Amino acid sequence: MFPQAVFAPVGQVTGPIGWTDPVPVNDVYLFDLDALVPSPKGQMDLDFARYLSAFARKRACYILSNTSITDMMTRVPASVRAACAGLFAAGGTELWVGDDLVVQHEHEFSDDIYEFMVKVVQKSAYPEKQAPMLESGSASLRLCIAGYQSTLRQMKDYAAWEEEHSELATITHEFKARFPDHDVYRDTDTSLMIVPRTFSSALVVSHLLKRHKNARLIGYVTPQAAGSYANPLCDAFGTADVLSTIKGPGDVSQLLSYEFRRLTQQEAAVNERAGELVEA
Repeated sequence: MFPQAVFAPVGQVTGPIGWTDPVPVNDVYLFDLDALVPSPKGQMDLDFARYLSAFARKRACYILSNTSITDMMTRVPASVRAACAGLFAAGGTELWVGDDLVVQHEHEFSDDIYEFMVKVVQKSAYPEKQAPMLESGSASLRLCIAGYQSTLRQMKDYAAWEEEHSELATITHEFKARFPDHDVYRDTDTSLMIVPRTFSSALVVSHLLKRHKNARLIGYVTPQAAGSYANPLCDAFGTADVLSTIKGPGDVSQLLSYEFRRLTQQEAAVNERAGELVEA
């Protein structure tokens, strides 16, 4: 349905400084939350938050996360949320603009799926399970056997245990066999995300282009997200769009420092052309 995007490695930016007509002033930016706040229990660095807020006030910026809007509000400062054009929560099944939920995909998960999840938890051999282990959204389910209220240390302990026992891989295989009308993703080292086939993160691209006509999309996603729930979104980027796989806020700062310079040059060119029209 969509042309294949070209991935840009860290350090490669959206193009050389300078351009040909028309001046590209309709870029829209999409950031993977895990690239902005690498720790699942952490908060955005305040200096980085000021830097990102300044950029988001100049260009339309969105943040995408596999987690709930409540988790996003905990990890992203209010100043950044206010500067951004929107937040895509729960893997893109929800779009929040300010305090308003403007897009919500809905799906009623069957009792069979919930019963399967309960049995998965009961059969798990992990000795330190903590409730709650299931996070439910309007069109998404997430499973973390360690428990969503676990500390960062407890999450790391579970990740180490899972790496040795590969329990989530077994659960994924069983789920795919029983529920082929749903997709299941290993969205983090410690959790699984389930969405119905009626939803795809590629719809995030559709929502962005509806809100910003003829926009060029510039995305920054982590390798984890690109290989998981955000893979359909990455595939939906067009050939003129730019998609960079990055690991953390240091990479974002490096790339945005170029974007700031590019924006300054764009603004100067626009002002120059406006002056020429007035004189004419």
